[in-house]
Amino acid sequence: MPSIDIVRRDENPHETVNGIRDDTNSRGVDLEGARITVTYVDGSTEILTWHARDSYTYGGATGTDIEMSFGFDWHELSTTKALSSLEIDLQPASSVFDTTLDSGDYPDGNSTPTSLNGYPFRLAPEYEEITGGLTVTYSGIVNLTGSPAVGDLYTTMVVDFSQLPGGGLLGGLRWNSDIDTMRDAGDLVPSGVTCIVRGTLITTDRGDVPIEDLESGCRILTQDHGFQELVSTMSRVVGTNELRRNAKLYPVRITAGALGSGLPERDLVVSRQHRMVVKSDIAKRMFGSETVLVAAIRLTELPGIFVDSAIERVEYFHLIFKNHEVIFAEGTPTESFLMNFETQKTLSKAQRDEFLSLFPKVGEVAYPGAPAHAIPSRMLQKELVRRHVKNAKNILSL
Repeated sequence: MPSIDIVRRDENPHETVNGIRDDTNSRGVDLEGARITVTYVDGSTEILTWHARDSYTYGGATGTDIEMSFGFDWHELSTTKALSSLEIDLQPASSVFDTTLDSGDYPDGNSTPTSLNGYPFRLAPEYEEITGGLTVTYSGIVNLTGSPAVGDLYTTMVVDFSQLPGGGLLGGLRWNSDIDTMRDAGDLVPSGVTCIVRGTLITTDRGDVPIEDLESGCRILTQDHGFQELVSTMSRVVGTNELRRNAKLYPVRITAGALGSGLPERDLVVSRQHRMVVKSDIAKRMFGSETVLVAAIRLTELPGIFVDSAIERVEYFHLIFKNHEVIFAEGTPTESFLMNFETQKTLSKAQRDEFLSLFPKVGEVAYPGAPAHAIPSRMLQKELVRRHVKNAKNILSL
């Protein structure tokens, strides 16, 4: 039996309000819409969508060189071309991988409330003669709203076959991994929503304009590329009840002058995961570049920056350009909407349809998106802010 290395990452966090349905025995039909990314040893890829194959049990995905299916027990795979890796993203199917045996709810145990015991990827017994190794990596860590992420539930599993003899998998494979489906369809969304609130002044070729008055075709000042044409705006209203159910939807308020150099010029209010420019000698020493992007929630360690939980209703706006840009909100450098496959999941269905009509490549391939500046990991963002606090340095000090 090949060795199996299980890796769990806290990248790409997701959350659910209502959790997992009472019947946690997910079948193949429950995975309708899941996204499969197949990478072959020769570097080619296939992007597949999982479909139900009957009304109660079976589902699967078919590509040019690969066939997959699952009913209620073993997953089946057959490939006619050597396979380097297989990624299964269950988020579009409102399902998750439950990767630990613990069934006790947090904080007494290590199980997300509403989930029962699970287990990670395991091969069928007939593969005990295979040598080499597999690495199975889970990401898209999931938490129940109001509770921390425990580390048992994940949206995405990647199986790396490159350590098998021949550098990949050719032929058949059977495996099992515990999958749970959410109680409510669509109740599994990324927690990294990046947007700016109504009333924020954005610098354009016509001066400072409220974000809600911007339209497609407006020319917006960017830090690196002069005036750029706005492709589209999208917005979402978050009401009182939704804010109370999900505290992570409360915005971060950056009070006037809190970032240094007199910025922002007025209070700037953004979502928690909206990224602000950090430009300083400390950033240059840490990352080799004086400019990086850091989530607003990381900046709450600084004076004058805090989560504004007193707000009762908020309208968030996305500003979408052909490329990811640094724009100016209340005079302060901050990001536009970073378009990639993952950010689609923060949008409503209508917004997603519009998004894909504007940027069809995002829906067709694993489009990574290119950020305007480096985005350090969460831990490095925390360390960057810690050093600014320790040295009493402004975030914008160059």
